Amino acid sequence: MKILILQLARLGDIYMSWPAIRAVRRLYPQAEIHFLTRPRFEGAVEGLTAVDKHHVLPSGHILEPLVTEGIHIEDSLNRMEEFTENLRAENFDQIINLTFSPFSSYLTHALTLPHTEVLGYTRFRDGYFCAADEISAYFYAQVGVNKANRVHVADIFASMLGVEYVEEDWAAPQLPELSMDLPQAYMAVHVGASEKHKAMSGAAWGRALDYFARRYQGLPIVLIGAPNEASIAEEIIAQATSATVINLVGQTRMAELFTVLKKAELLVGCDSAPIHMASLTDTPTLNISMGAVNFWETGPKATLGLIYRVEDSTQLVPERVGEIIAQLLEGVADPELIIRSAGLVSYSANQENPTERFQWDLVQALYLGAPFPIADRIEVIEGAMKLNDINDFLMSQFQLIPEKGVAAVANFIASGEEVIKSISRLVPELSPLMNWYHTEKIRVAPGTQEEICAATLSIHERFKRHLRVYIPQEETTVRVEEKDGTL
Repeated sequence: MKILILQLARLGDIYMSWPAIRAVRRLYPQAEIHFLTRPRFEGAVEGLTAVDKHHVLPSGHILEPLVTEGIHIEDSLNRMEEFTENLRAENFDQIINLTFSPFSSYLTHALTLPHTEVLGYTRFRDGYFCAADEISAYFYAQVGVNKANRVHVADIFASMLGVEYVEEDWAAPQLPELSMDLPQAYMAVHVGASEKHKAMSGAAWGRALDYFARRYQGLPIVLIGAPNEASIAEEIIAQATSATVINLVGQTRMAELFTVLKKAELLVGCDSAPIHMASLTDTPTLNISMGAVNFWETGPKATLGLIYRVEDSTQLVPERVGEIIAQLLEGVADPELIIRSAGLVSYSANQENPTERFQWDLVQALYLGAPFPIADRIEVIEGAMKLNDINDFLMSQFQLIPEKGVAAVANFIASGEEVIKSISRLVPELSPLMNWYHTEKIRVAPGTQEEICAATLSIHERFKRHLRVYIPQEETTVRVEEKDGTL
C-alpha cells in the first residue's frame, strides 16, 4: 500500500501533523508513506522517521515564469503539470490532505487515480470543491478564527483518520547534541511568531523578561528564533538588563531546538512552531496568544500547557506577563490563564463569553448528538422563526423545478439565500447552524437535475428539523362547550 500525506502549511502545522503521521504508520505498518511539504518548511520533517519518502513542492520553480520577463504563464502551468505527473506516477492508494486549503484541494484532485481513497479537501469531477469526508466537512464549516470549534487541530486530524493517539505518537525525535553549552536549568523564550500580528515586540519582551528576572532571580533565559528575528533578540537583551540572557536566535537547526526545549524548565512564546515542538518534548509551555488566533485549535498540547490570552498587543502589559511567568515557576497558575485539560476540548477557561459558549454547545448538538442549548435571547427565537419561513419558501421553489425549470426559480432561490446570510449576521448564536447549512449545500455532488434537487431538499429538511428546536410550538386549543351541566 502506498500513501501520500500532504501538509502544505507552515512549520507549526507540520509539527501538529507529526502525531497523525505516526498514527498512520501504526495503522499501516507495511505501507510506503510519502509526505509532501513546501520547500521553505522541509526542516520540520527532520527526525520524522514514520515517513519513507519526503517530497517537496517546487513552488519557486513553478512560479518563476510568472516573474521572469519574456516567459508566459503557459510555462508555469507546464512546470506544475510536470510535477503532478511525476508524483501521480507513484500510483497512490490513499491520499490524506491535512492542509485544508483551496490549492491543496486542486493538487489532491490532480494526484487522485480512480482507485485512490481520499481524505481531506479535494475536488469533484467538475472542478468544484469537495470535502471528501465528514471531518473535512466539519473543518470547512466550523474551524477557524471567529468560528465556534473548540477541538484542537491535532485531534481533528485523528478523527479524520479514525484513530486515537497513543503516547508514542507525541514523542520527540532522537535528540541531537548541541554544539553550545547550556546551563543546567533555564527558561526558553521564543521571540517571534508565525505572523506579525501574533507577536510581541522586542520592547515588550524586554520589559516582561526584565520584570521576571527581578521578581524570580537566578534562572537564565535562552532566546530562540529564526535568523530574521535576530533584531528582536538584540532589543530584548538591551532592555532586559536584570536578566542573564543566552541568545541562540538564528543559531540552531530546527532539530536542535528539540534538545533546547526538552531541557528547558519552561517555554514561553507566541503562536508559532516551537509551541508545537514543545508538545512533542512535553515541555511545560506558556503560550502568549494574541490577535486573530483560535487558541482552542492551535494551543500547546504539552501536559502542562497554559495560555495567556489578550485580544491584541495594545492590551498587553509586559510586566503582567513577567509576573505570570514567575508565578508559574513558583508552582502557581494565575486565575487568568487558560489551562490544559483532558477530553474532547483541550483547555479549560475560567471566563467564557455566553455567545461563544452557546455556539460551541450548538456545534456539539449538530455533530455529536448532544442536547441543543437553551436560547436565552428572544433574538435567537425570532431568528430561527425567520429562517424557518425562508427555508420553507426555498423548499417550495426547489419543488417547482421539475415543472418550471431552474431558470424560472433561480432568482428567487438566490434572494432567499441572501436573506439567510443576513439573518446569520444578525444572530451570531446561530452561526454554527448557518455554517453547517452552507457547507452541506456545497457538498452536493454533480448529478442529474433530479438528483441535485433531491439532495438539496434533503438538506433543507434537516435544516428545518434543527430550526424547529427554537421555534415555539403552537398549542392546539380545544373548544369545550358546556351542556346540561357536563363538559
